[in-house]
Amino acid sequence: MNDSKSKAISIIRAEHRALAAVINNIKAMLLEVQAERMTMDFRLFWAMVYYIDAFPDRLHHPKEDDWLFTHLKQRTHLADSLIDALQSQHQAEPAALAGMRRDLGNFEAGVPGSMDALQATVANYADFTWKHLRAEENELLPLAETHLLPSDWDAIAHAFAQNADPLVGSADHELFDKLFHDIVKRTPAPLGLGAA
Repeated sequence: MNDSKSKAISIIRAEHRALAAVINNIKAMLLEVQAERMTMDFRLFWAMVYYIDAFPDRLHHPKEDDWLFTHLKQRTHLADSLIDALQSQHQAEPAALAGMRRDLGNFEAGVPGSMDALQATVANYADFTWKHLRAEENELLPLAETHLLPSDWDAIAHAFAQNADPLVGSADHELFDKLFHDIVKRTPAPLGLGAA
């Protein structure tokens, strides 16, 4: 595997893992709160929802759409229907997250039944996300590895490296990096590094 291909795939998978970790923590913490083993920290939950809303929308999905998907469509038509489905999912994500924000707001306001509604919304969003990430990693990336040229991977790696490279000076990168580390530090152990 050439360096650019390896770098691009590594960044994409790392971003998927970060997103999955935050979603897993939301699900786990809601179970802990429901079982009364943890007090609800609304500031932390809002930060998590903001992260999973803003990071994919601002940094991750546009790079997939503009670089990975575009280059792959230029090299083969084998991925066309898969790419169309993945792009539709990217476009559907804001509406799914709006439901999560609504239910979290209702729970914070003490609306009866809102905890159950929030858990159902989070579970549905998590299932939607797992299917999406699996399709990208198990179906799309193998097609990309087969069909993309080294020059394609150079461009894709450069685009994705800007998400993770603080030297680029991206205000978004600094915001999301700080937010992710704050979430990890504030999430109670054993889910994060905060006090149990």
